[in-house]
Formats: sequence, structure tokens, C-alpha cells
Amino acid sequence: MDDVADAKFAQAMRDPLALLAAQEANRLPWLLDERRRRMADSPFAFFRGAAAVMAADLAATPHSGQIVQLCGDAHLLNFGFYGSPERNLLFDINDFDETHPGPFEWDLQRLAASLVLAARSLGLAQKQQLKAVRQAVRAYRKAISGFAAMDVIPMWVWRPDLPRLIADNPSRCLRHHLNDVVARALKRNSRQAAGKLCESDGAGGLRIRHDPPLVWRFAELDEQWHGGVPLQEWIDFVQGGYHSTIRQEMRHLLSQFDLVDTAIKAVGVGSVGTRCAIGLFVGRQSGELLLQQSKQAEASVLAPYLPNPDGPEHQGERVVQGQRLMQTASDPFLGWTTNLDGQHFYRRHFRDWKGAVDVSCLDAEALGEYGKLCARTLAKAHARSGDRLALAAHLEGDTGLVDTLQEQALRHADLAEHDHRLLVGAAAAVMQ
Repeated sequence: MDDVADAKFAQAMRDPLALLAAQEANRLPWLLDERRRRMADSPFAFFRGAAAVMAADLAATPHSGQIVQLCGDAHLLNFGFYGSPERNLLFDINDFDETHPGPFEWDLQRLAASLVLAARSLGLAQKQQLKAVRQAVRAYRKAISGFAAMDVIPMWVWRPDLPRLIADNPSRCLRHHLNDVVARALKRNSRQAAGKLCESDGAGGLRIRHDPPLVWRFAELDEQWHGGVPLQEWIDFVQGGYHSTIRQEMRHLLSQFDLVDTAIKAVGVGSVGTRCAIGLFVGRQSGELLLQQSKQAEASVLAPYLPNPDGPEHQGERVVQGQRLMQTASDPFLGWTTNLDGQHFYRRHFRDWKGAVDVSCLDAEALGEYGKLCARTLAKAHARSGDRLALAAHLEGDTGLVDTLQEQALRHADLAEHDHRLLVGAAAAVMQ
């Protein structure tokens, strides 16, 4: 069988909808239609929600053996702004649900494919799609070389100078958009989030606004959805587990707040249907508001295809450890816990200076420059978590890397468009 026939055979054997259906087996049933609706919105939206499908595709391709801590879902929209513990605004990878040790190419291929899909969503020609991928791969290679030349500690703590990074960017479109994103991000905090998500409880306090199916207060749920036990018992068990995984000073800080309400809240695309929740905390003395988010942590979509003999058994711990390893600075509220049903979760600060680029606002030059920024950011995470010297040597010797990744990016983007059509077709068939 020649290469073309072999590729067609492999594609014919793929069943992306079966992989997605397997993910849905343990998800909240009332959110499954919402998940499918969001994924059906566009090929890029499908791609965002179909990390499990691309993981299976990646597993069928050869790789270098250069192992790093993978983000596991390194598409363009999983990079963004957030607040550091020291109250500085940072730009970094910001989603680690699928993090797992693996070959560096897998993150780079997912980033490259997302660039192609983003370019197509903007109506850009294939020449411009390939240019964006080429720029990103070269930026990644150059960044790895630079990190390899640094001593370990300076490399470990390195972070870009954001004001200079934005001001010096050659794309006027990206400069203006990033300034807008930063301005909005600095306004996103717990009080702002509470203003959108909460209402008066009728007794001088606040509660989360019940807005099913996307926001569902636990107090409104039947006991079957919290283990068949009283809600407070469920909450106390989860809280105790979380407190045991965070640092002592954070436990002291949280002891000054009361948890006053909790709700399931659907987020993102890929996570819709998992048990994601928010908790509203109020300071006992000041009335200060704090919102935390917990997300259900299942096994990484990469896990079936990669060994991980030293990885934690708790999937929330896996996410937290991967995030701390890859980010220069991480949310001090990060921790993990388990509920009475044995499901794993991790927890973090909710909307703390979070900001993300809107790809639809970019032109061809801006998309290319943003791809370079994400690629350099990914390179920093890989340099921290892998053997940066060996990786730099490999990249220097792999003269065909750019061409290979361009070809792979087009293929994965084509597959995402094909799979998106399957999903839309299946949904239409159900409606008939």
C-alpha cells in the first residue's frame, strides 16, 4: 500500500463522533446538546472541543522522542492573560486539562493546526495560512535556542515585558487589539464577575443567579446530583480535600471567607458537560467577594497513547502539577479535591484578570504575529519542563521541520473540517 492509499485507509478507519460520544458517557446529560451546539458552530469551534480526536490522530504519527510536559490542547485560544500572585499581568498558556508528558511536536502541531483554522475563518488564502505556520514554527525554534543558551534559574523565571512586547509589535492591528484585551482583563475580578452572575438573596446578601441549563445552583438540584447526601455534607467533604492540597498561608487566607453559594456553570467548548462549578465566598469582616472555579479533571486525552509511570493518580493533581511546571507563575489558589462520588477536581481563582484574544478581530499580519507570540510562550513552557539542550540540538538538526509541520497543519485542519461536517450532518439527521 503506497503512502497516499495508506493515509486514505487510516482516515477511513477514524470515527471522531464515536470518540466524542465516549467522552459524553459520564457528562451531565442536560448539557450535551449545548456541547454539540457549540462544537457545530464552526470548524475551529469543533477543533477546540475535539482534543480527543486529534490525540488519536497524533498517536498514529511518528515523533522525535523529545519529551516535555505537554499542554495537550495548545490551540490559539488556550493562551491568554491572567494575574500573577504579585498582581502583575502575565501572558501564558492558560488551560491544562489535557496536560501530560509527551513529544513536543504534539503541542506544536495543535498550535499550527489552530493557526490554519483561524486563518481559514478569516478567509485567508492557503499561502497566508502556511506563512502563519512557518512564522510560528521558526519563532518556537528560535525561542528554544535562546532558552537553551540561558542558565537554568534565569530561564526558569523568565517572562516577557508585556508593555514593551505590545508596543514593539509590528502589527498595528494586533497592538490595538492587545491593548483592548489588556484593558478589559484588568477589570475582570471577583466583584465584576459577581455583578454578572449573582443576585440578592432577599436577606441582605448575595447568591448565584439560577439560570439553567448553563448555571444551576446546587441548592436547586436533587440530592442525586450531590451523592444522595445533604448538600452541606457534600460541600464540607470537597472543601476539606481542597484545603489539604493548598499551602498553609492560603488556608489561612481562605479561613477569613465564608462559602455562601455554589453552582454548576458550563464553560468553554471541550469542557461542556463536565462537572464545572463556581463558588461564591464572602469575607467575614470586609464583605470582600471571592469567586473560585472548580473543574472536573478526567484522564488526559493523551493518556491512552503515552506512558506516564510517575504521574499522579489524582487527575486534579495532574492538572495542577502540569500547570505549575509549565507556567512561570501560577494561581496561588490552585489545588485539587475529590467528591463523595470519587470524581476528581481542581480549583482555581475565577476570572482573575483573565483576557483572551478574539481571532475574528485580527488580519493576516496580526494572526501571524500572534502565532509567533503563542509559539514563543509554548517554547518557554517546554524549556522549563523538558531537556532544553537536547531539544535545541534536535531542532537545529531537523532542517525539514517547518515543511513537515506546515503539511501536518493543513492535514489536521482538513480533518477538523471533515469531522465538523460529520457532526453537523449527524445533528441534522437527528432533527429529521
